[in-house]
Amino acid sequence: MPTTPNNLTLKHYQKGASNLVIGLLIAAIAFLGLLYLKSRGIVSMPKSVSSAATSINQTINPFSDDYSGYGVQIAATHYLNDSKDVMQKFADAGYSSFVVSSKIRGSTMYQVRLGPYSHRAEAKAIKDKVKRRFPRNRNVRQSFIVYRD
Repeated sequence: MPTTPNNLTLKHYQKGASNLVIGLLIAAIAFLGLLYLKSRGIVSMPKSVSSAATSINQTINPFSDDYSGYGVQIAATHYLNDSKDVMQKFADAGYSSFVVSSKIRGSTMYQVRLGPYSHRAEAKAIKDKVKRRFPRNRNVRQSFIVYRD
């Protein structure tokens, strides 16, 4: 008959198993929470590396060197496809939207902006309207007005 050490009882094994079950439940809840946040547009998950390496077309960048005006920056991401998805959501909602690319600390960032607008007051009115329309969207809550000479 095998013997067990005196200091380990069935209660210790049950406690370990219940801790494992609790840990698995917490991981599942965290995963479902992440999926929910992604579906609401609050966070974005990285796509494959090949989609991030796609070259950007000049046609989606109205802020060229000879253009000046105001815009409302909604989001910034390293992934072109993510920025196009956000841009399309706002375009479908009736807003003039576009993507601007820029180099920040050696990597390409794609900024989604609404506009362009010729006056700051017009950009501020749109920013306020979008904040009222999408109050739960983290990107919209953190949006700001940009200007380019």
